Amino acid sequence: MERYFLGNNTAYGFKGYYEDELKNKSKVILLKGGPGTGKSSILKKLAAEAKKRGYDYELWYCSGDPQSLDGVFIKDTGVAIVDATAPHASGADLPKIKDYIYDLAASLSHDKLTPERERIEKLLNDKKRCFIRAYQHLKVALCHLHNQLELEMTDLKQTNIRAYASVVASNLRCTAKSAGRKLFTQAICPVGESVYYDHLRDKRIFKVDGGLASRKIFFDELKGLIDGATLILDPLEPEIVDGIIVGDAAVVSDVGHFANGVSESINLYVYENSPETAAIEEEKNSVTTHIALAEDCLENARRNHLGAEKYFIEAMDFDRNGKIYADIVKEIF
Repeated sequence: MERYFLGNNTAYGFKGYYEDELKNKSKVILLKGGPGTGKSSILKKLAAEAKKRGYDYELWYCSGDPQSLDGVFIKDTGVAIVDATAPHASGADLPKIKDYIYDLAASLSHDKLTPERERIEKLLNDKKRCFIRAYQHLKVALCHLHNQLELEMTDLKQTNIRAYASVVASNLRCTAKSAGRKLFTQAICPVGESVYYDHLRDKRIFKVDGGLASRKIFFDELKGLIDGATLILDPLEPEIVDGIIVGDAAVVSDVGHFANGVSESINLYVYENSPETAAIEEEKNSVTTHIALAEDCLENARRNHLGAEKYFIEAMDFDRNGKIYADIVKEIF
């Protein structure tokens, strides 16, 4: 079992890779429905069923609320089940052939919701405004990140870093076993950055040490030399690669609780010589500050979402969801 985020709250707004993931799956089950209609609950039950049957699977978490699931991919069957509502909406390319749509909102009572329309609309509008403010803070954080990169570039021995990446790539080039992917292992969330390290389990870990600019140059060079690699993306700036997984090897900058399992360290600090140490630290602190402010806004957005969700829960016929769950189990297993 592995945990990832296919979407993230970035400096460019919500950035997701759902379409890239789903196009290669043998079967896709799309769950439609608003807040409180039971999508995440069904996904959690399906994950538990996969575990019970001994199947390997991935959990795709929601960056807007890391307690909720956006999807489950059951590797042994090639089936992905996803929340297909905004902002990660997905359409059916091959209805009833590859893609199956289940609309949970059909179980909502119009009569129960209509009297609460004004309250629901206010909560959802407030949620939207909170997201707008969050993304404004993340844009400012990105400006400071770019300033940091520019300062770190001073007197950086870029040619040496690229040569180092070439040596690493030559050792990993032939170990790719599947098509490349783009994933987030950490997300900017209402409760802070949620981080998972499941991608490092049972891997030969190469830890990359160095400043942001050094690591960016190293990974940019590495990804251009290796086919079929999984790219681990930076949660603020998804154009920056934080790690590369290829075959049984993981080349990463953050190893978390796998520190004792590092096979080799890649030291890029020896190629750095920027005199702007104090200014770099100031930019780093500004990035941290604005991400924290964004997280506060995301928490307020989550509270408004949960407030609206209560009205939908009260208007739902969850007995019908039980039948939908049973139908999906038949489709998958």
